[in-house]
Amino acid sequence: MIIKKLIVRGDSYQRTLEFSSGLNIIRGEKTSGKSLVLSLIDYCLGKGSNISLKVQTELDSNVDFIFLEIAINEETFTICRSIKKGISIFWVYYSGYKNIDDYIPEKFDKKSFQTFIMNKLGAIEFTKTKNKARTNRLTTETISFRDIYRYCFVSQHDLGTHNFLSHNETMKRYKNPICFEMIFDLIDFSQNNLQTEIAKIQNRIEDDKKNRENLEGYLNQRGNSNFIDLLDQIDNLNEQIEKLQKRKNEIVQSQKLDEKVNKSNRDYVLLNGEIRELEDAIQSDKKNIRDIELGITSNEILLNDYHLEMEDIRTTEEINYKLKISEHELTCPLCNSKIKNNFHEDQIEKQSKDNYKSILKDVQSKVKMVEGVIETSKKKVKELKTKIDRKSIKKNILLLALEEFSKDIQTPLLPELNSINVNINSFDKNKEILLESKRVFNKIDELTKNIDSEEVKLKRLKEKLKSLEEKGQRKEFILKELNDSYLSNMKRMKYSEVRGSFIDSKDYIPYYKDASVYEQDSGGLLECMQLSYLNAIISNKESKFHPKVLLLDSISKYFGTNENIEIDGEEKIDDPEVYLNIFFMLKELSKKAQVIVVENTPPNEMNEYVKYTFRSGERGFIDQSKNEFLNE
Repeated sequence: MIIKKLIVRGDSYQRTLEFSSGLNIIRGEKTSGKSLVLSLIDYCLGKGSNISLKVQTELDSNVDFIFLEIAINEETFTICRSIKKGISIFWVYYSGYKNIDDYIPEKFDKKSFQTFIMNKLGAIEFTKTKNKARTNRLTTETISFRDIYRYCFVSQHDLGTHNFLSHNETMKRYKNPICFEMIFDLIDFSQNNLQTEIAKIQNRIEDDKKNRENLEGYLNQRGNSNFIDLLDQIDNLNEQIEKLQKRKNEIVQSQKLDEKVNKSNRDYVLLNGEIRELEDAIQSDKKNIRDIELGITSNEILLNDYHLEMEDIRTTEEINYKLKISEHELTCPLCNSKIKNNFHEDQIEKQSKDNYKSILKDVQSKVKMVEGVIETSKKKVKELKTKIDRKSIKKNILLLALEEFSKDIQTPLLPELNSINVNINSFDKNKEILLESKRVFNKIDELTKNIDSEEVKLKRLKEKLKSLEEKGQRKEFILKELNDSYLSNMKRMKYSEVRGSFIDSKDYIPYYKDASVYEQDSGGLLECMQLSYLNAIISNKESKFHPKVLLLDSISKYFGTNENIEIDGEEKIDDPEVYLNIFFMLKELSKKAQVIVVENTPPNEMNEYVKYTFRSGERGFIDQSKNEFLNE
């Protein structure tokens, strides 16, 4: 996963922050909005709680929506989430931010959004059975993207503390060993679990293929099945609109109408406005008819499927239960003589017939329901066509009146202006219809990518199902590599005595001198252990389901730096060289993963990686001088 852009947008404010795929540093003064950047990224990627707008007053005053443009396995998406209303909804566009108007967004709740991200990462969610609170009943809990994300983002409140990986939260910390195994593909999925997951993926593929087929039918109905021709039509309309707009501007500039002339033309303008309203209403009704007819077509396809199903049921019933066993002549296998057939199948036949009747009745009720929907839709189409006819008659009458009225109009160029406006309006409507088809094309492309991605995942699961490999040997190899990397990182931070330092093979947490990361007291040591541990995981080539992104906030708080920042009541490491070595380690890591660091005053050696500098007050993250709407 690569975080490409963070966009904050309101009615009159927009600012975009762009990030590289390597090391990105955001520096600045306190309360300038540095940490807010990471919080908003976290928010768009599924953080449960909302943004505290009472604290973030400037954000509240200027921003309504947060957009996050990301790339996962070279496929680009833009996630949109409101910070004020409907915060539980995630909208996902299958494009970069600048092209979202050409795409139909997909709507997710938090749970389905996590599944979406996991699918794009190629990972399988893990369902764990656990006891239901205050009962003896069992329930299940899904361990998904937000759990893995704890290995990607460490806030300033958790870095160098015992709440690393949410350890102080009982409902989260028990998931961490499972997350570790998910990251390294060490989860021992049973054969049944794999078969269930295979069935889910196959169903999703079939659903996507069906949806793609329906959308292709929609384009065929509209006569827009050729994408190149569609783009040519849109370009042609844009050229015509541009020419008319240019001519309109020339007319407006050439005329300096005084108040008297304006007054005499008022009736003409009102009449013309009424005609435009009628035209808009007619176009709206026509769009409704197209949408309803598309639904009718889909339901007719469904109805045909039901009729075929009924035919199959009747055929099966005839084969199985009208060819009676009792009527068959039997032959003795010893003497080859004919013997009497005493098989009694009446009761079995009655039960089977009842079953078939029940199945048939169910399908017939579905047929009746779909036929009812089709009939209702056809009545609605008829009603809309009647309304269009009436509005067209009224429009024609008004056009005749306008034609007579324009003979006495005082401004000779006003009829031409009216004609230009009508043509621009007409071209705009035609263009919108074509743009809708363009969005459908993009949706088809999106479904095709989903199908391809799911088929790759399906193939991998089937291969895994064929040979459920023994993971013990692989786990041992991974832990050895992680330990080597972890110890090397700790030595780099001047912890040369590494006896009793390792990553535990059961809980998968780092130790130093036989004390875990949750038992140490020094904030500086804790931070060094945590960063060494995360670096070892992310840089390891076997961590195939880690998103390969690391976000860190305020590294310097437990280190003596050139600015000598003090942390009251916490033990810090008074060694600027260690602080610098951490940045060198992150610089190396950025060759394998994206790294975004928020820091007040990073080392001068890292200046080339500074992407943004915020100041307190008006030059912070919310900065009107950076307002892209004003610049436009």
